[in-house]
Amino acid sequence: MTLKPSKRRKGRSRHSRKKQITSAILTEEGIMIKAKPSSPYTYANRMADKRSRSSIDNISRTSFQSNSDNNSIFETASLISCVTCLSDTDTIDRSETSTTDTSKDDLSANPKLHYPSVNGQLPANTVIPYGRILDARYIEKEPLHYYDANSSPSSPLSSSMSNISEKCDLDELQSSQKKERKGNSLSRGSNSSSSLLTSRSPFTKLVEVIFARPRRHDVVPKRVSLYIDYKPHSSSHLKEEDDLVEEILKRSYKNTRRNKSIFVIINPFGGKGKAKKLFMTKAKPLLLASRCSIEVVYTKYPGHAIEIAREMDIDKYDTIACASGDGIPHEVINGLYQRPDHVKAFNNIAITEIPCGSGNAMSVSCHWTNNPSYSTLCLIKSIETRIDLMCCSQPSYAREHPKLSFLSQTYGLIAETDINTEFIRWMGPARFELGVAFNIIQKKKYPCEIYVKYAAKSKNELKNHYLEHKNKGSLEFQHITMNKDNEDCDNYNYENEYETENEDEDEDADADDEDSHLISRDLADSSADQIKEEDFKIKYPLDEGIPSDWERLDPNISNNLGIFYTGKMPYVAADTKFFPAALPSDGTMDMVITDARTSLTRMAPILLGLDKGSHVLQPEVLHSKILAYKIIPKLGNGLFSVDGEKFPLEPLQVEIMPRLCKTLLRNGRYVDTDFDSM
Repeated sequence: MTLKPSKRRKGRSRHSRKKQITSAILTEEGIMIKAKPSSPYTYANRMADKRSRSSIDNISRTSFQSNSDNNSIFETASLISCVTCLSDTDTIDRSETSTTDTSKDDLSANPKLHYPSVNGQLPANTVIPYGRILDARYIEKEPLHYYDANSSPSSPLSSSMSNISEKCDLDELQSSQKKERKGNSLSRGSNSSSSLLTSRSPFTKLVEVIFARPRRHDVVPKRVSLYIDYKPHSSSHLKEEDDLVEEILKRSYKNTRRNKSIFVIINPFGGKGKAKKLFMTKAKPLLLASRCSIEVVYTKYPGHAIEIAREMDIDKYDTIACASGDGIPHEVINGLYQRPDHVKAFNNIAITEIPCGSGNAMSVSCHWTNNPSYSTLCLIKSIETRIDLMCCSQPSYAREHPKLSFLSQTYGLIAETDINTEFIRWMGPARFELGVAFNIIQKKKYPCEIYVKYAAKSKNELKNHYLEHKNKGSLEFQHITMNKDNEDCDNYNYENEYETENEDEDEDADADDEDSHLISRDLADSSADQIKEEDFKIKYPLDEGIPSDWERLDPNISNNLGIFYTGKMPYVAADTKFFPAALPSDGTMDMVITDARTSLTRMAPILLGLDKGSHVLQPEVLHSKILAYKIIPKLGNGLFSVDGEKFPLEPLQVEIMPRLCKTLLRNGRYVDTDFDSM
């Protein structure tokens, strides 16, 4: 009997805590919680804040819009993240994480979801970075049962407010406040709190913000109600009541598309059978919180994603998210390539990965992480960017349809290790290390002929090429962002005191002229980024022989081949930075070759440097930038591995296909490999 009152008191305490509303202001970095005013009622709270000063601002460095991000690429929970989120509860109702198997789920018409509130839990001067804000909306009717967290919850006014029914209107509440002030000697607390409703600045709006907050090793959606001070926008085409939320969303989705329409393809067999559960629990809540429309389908057998991509309605979606490893993106790209309207498909749809498989190289390279929740946040915030693909041709399928590759092709030691150790996949990454060690000890050779069209043959030429195109890509990205930033040339003054402005009579006309100029310029940039049918044309058909300007690799090396690896992305696995000089759209692919006769003492530093990318600096490693190549194996049995998929052992010809595919890149670039400082 004695436990029930205790439970009720505890429940009321949590309920009261969640109904606090804090004041905040907009800053350049995000929404900052305002410091509480000095009063006897808030002294204890201020002391408590000092003891729990684990601010979200500490995590703002991981904002997906920062251009100077020096964090680790694997953004799991830091100590600060853990301390910040010790009291967090489940992100979403358990019914939303059901893993009942269906072939197709339409999540676009979900009822309104309610995310856990953190009202009153954010210390003063906390900054919620724009890069973590998922959504914002006005609270249409001011909830009368809330009180301002900047005033004392123990003040007489707050006590009276807690006893007022939620159904009473604002006039009744103000009437009760007047009676309270007349009969109560503690007028200081009453005056402090009554300013919430009677003396608040006309530039203050009540807004609910949903943002991604670190919780253990993930990020989860949370909501907070804030009274936000802002300066009304001076532009005539925006209504005053739309300015604040619109500005928050503009800053939160800078250079990226809001409310994406996402076609999710899940491989339920990926990630040791956990891919579906990972998506439902780690990715789906974030996507729904950001108001993305989602449709989910599941693959049933190898190659099924090719059929799905070939037959899908491309007019309904702008993004395909592969909740899997690297095999499903490979199938999706080739399924779109086989469509009669493949030009439209590659112009309209961005292809990305939510890492739910065993090989997540695309996510690590493009989203800088192999954590599903952080990768999903990156998907929501990242920039659509065009990347190069590679076109593969072999006699068995070239006439019907060549194959596209987004990641890599390999022959020799790495290919056999990758494919032939599938039966011990349960060992995780250790299977690869074990297979490589076994083949090196055997000194197994893979004789072949290799013909290459070089773009940068020597390591010095490669370094110059890398620096030139990396800087060129950065300048192009800055040009794009500047064009989009110019749309928001009228800025807010976020200081507590507002300055009056003298408006010109012609200001609106000038703004309209500038807006029309910017729109036309953006349309021109957009049309220039479109690909055409001629971009799919193969420059070096397989049946026309080897071009005269290609060079043959020294037979002394090719007849004693150990590793042959070509690729377009820096990472080929979560912990293997095989191509540190890879760039998204430099019009080349990287080639790495080793000699099987290399001694074990010299192979050791090569293998130990794979996680850092320093293996390419070893003198025994050939590292070049190339435009195309042809490899002709001399062995009777073996295989090629293309994007981790098994290809037949027959002559393979590959050429670069510039800027063919749209994907989502964090900050518009691949993860930083530090190659320029090696």
